Amino acid sequence: MLSGDAIYLGNLSFGHHLVAERFLFRMTYYRNLQRYLSDGAVYAKNSPHVQPGYRISFDEIVARRGTTAFGTPCGSTVNDFVPFYFSPITKMAFTIHAGNVDLKASTGENLGRASMEDVAYLVVRPDRLFASGRTCWFTDIACNSGIPPTYENNSGRLATLVSWSLFDDTPYTAQIPEVGYGGVCKWQHDRDEPIAHQQRSKKRMAEFLVKDHLRMDEVSCIVLKTYKHEGEVRSWVAAAGMHIPVLVKPACYF
Repeated sequence: MLSGDAIYLGNLSFGHHLVAERFLFRMTYYRNLQRYLSDGAVYAKNSPHVQPGYRISFDEIVARRGTTAFGTPCGSTVNDFVPFYFSPITKMAFTIHAGNVDLKASTGENLGRASMEDVAYLVVRPDRLFASGRTCWFTDIACNSGIPPTYENNSGRLATLVSWSLFDDTPYTAQIPEVGYGGVCKWQHDRDEPIAHQQRSKKRMAEFLVKDHLRMDEVSCIVLKTYKHEGEVRSWVAAAGMHIPVLVKPACYF
């Protein structure tokens, strides 16, 4: 097992593993990408510029994240930020995979159960967001875990606040060598032993938040599960005049 006491920027070897730099992952229904690319940004839910779109989340949780109960140390709420996870393999991704999340249109119409085949990941390097000048926070667990998370905005603390040992344990999956992502442990569920795994699912949903918006030119790549939507997404990228790689990586999914 790897130590969680360092952030790996650039490729470093540890034993028989190659651990690449850290990345952030944001899930979205693939058809939202057309609007994001056209606008050049993804806006936070509380932004006046927020785009209506398809939703693959629990409405009641999203609403609570906009209240003062989910405030950040700077006096904002979580919904003032665009959130990310630190890997594609999370409890939320599994919940969608298990058929427990509805897909809803911007009108609120229920379109049936969401499928991970229609989910795209926006993959971003945290250093790009730290360097953007916009306020960034990261946490040790999911913001809505029911346990108050620890918030930090010092980029130097990213190496120690997040429980990287739970990400870097074997067996590995979800590698994206095209951008330097070395992958993540395929297991994210809780178990009694060892003790570190008793809160593993919550810690694996630690979050990174960037204030107001994510620029699409900050995205390292877009990941899809199958080739089903690849041509369509590539056409939207080209129409926006961008050069974001569109990659099919089934191992990034359940």
